[in-house]
Amino acid sequence: MSEKMVRTQVYLPADIYQQLKERGEREGLTLAHQIREALAEYVAAADQDDEELPVLSADDPIWNIVGMVESGVTDGSVNHDKYIYARDWDPPENDR
Repeated sequence: MSEKMVRTQVYLPADIYQQLKERGEREGLTLAHQIREALAEYVAAADQDDEELPVLSADDPIWNIVGMVESGVTDGSVNHDKYIYARDWDPPENDR
């Protein structure tokens, strides 16, 4: 390795350590190489503009709740404050 290295110590969860160890044996990779590779990818992704990174990935579990509830409200995108911040003491729309 031609680049200067800095020695450090990290604690890994046992299951992650075991997975890295097994992958290393299969693919002929050292633990250190795998960690450096993963960190390089992490840093590269973090350096990208937020606009380039998706807010949610296609496999995000949040998508499982889409469409679970139907309110009957048809103007929620326009009058969302009325529905979110409605107060008990506000008279109904038709009483104003």
